[in-house]
Amino acid sequence: MAKEPGELKWIEELLPEEGYRRKSMFGGFAYYIDDKIVLLIFESDDKRWNGTMFPVEREFQPQALKKFPELSPHVILPKWLYLPLHTEGFDEIVPDILREVLRPRSFWGSIPKPKGKKGNSRKRKNVEDEISTKIDTRKPRLFSDEPAEDALKKAKKISDLKNLGEVTEKQFAKIGITTAQQFIKLGWKKTMKKLIEYNPKYRHSLYAYALIGALTNTEFTHISDEEKAEAKAFIKSIPKPDAKKKKSK
Repeated sequence: MAKEPGELKWIEELLPEEGYRRKSMFGGFAYYIDDKIVLLIFESDDKRWNGTMFPVEREFQPQALKKFPELSPHVILPKWLYLPLHTEGFDEIVPDILREVLRPRSFWGSIPKPKGKKGNSRKRKNVEDEISTKIDTRKPRLFSDEPAEDALKKAKKISDLKNLGEVTEKQFAKIGITTAQQFIKLGWKKTMKKLIEYNPKYRHSLYAYALIGALTNTEFTHISDEEKAEAKAFIKSIPKPDAKKKKSK
């Protein structure tokens, strides 16, 4: 059985909340939306199985590879396009790919064929079309079209803010932040420090992107390059937890 995702756990939070199911597969995890497999995550010392995979039917692979040249057909499972964890810009490429994956009528993803039966291509196409229209493509949250100042004033719950949902709301509660106004007053840097002190897994620039976006009413992938650079520099400035100290506790 695969271990719970560690370093790549943050990728799960890019999927629609409660809109996917996870299944152990080949030592990693496969993620489904309805019957469509859209993502696989692997973590291991083997470079062939350490990163993310995106199922794409062969006929659509040229389009996918043209848009994301960092991908390549997996050496063992060529039907799946692989993005190794060591890829430069990995934490920015993955969200961009998932935005494409979650678009309505996206060619990304694959519906596994029933075991022992030949797939009916017409029926399968109809099912794909039906599924694609149901996918939650991360619809904008409350106040999303308003200026940031107005949106922040109206926000009461953490989940009222862009990029932040019920899961984040629970995470914030564990570090003593229970309202949107508390978070706004504290700011993203102090909030990040609290999160990282609570659990080192939050020491990742994407969490910072999400918080910055929440305070500017912007999708986390659309914050400015300057804000991304500031987030990365801030995360790097926070020391990694000392493994020896952790063991001695």
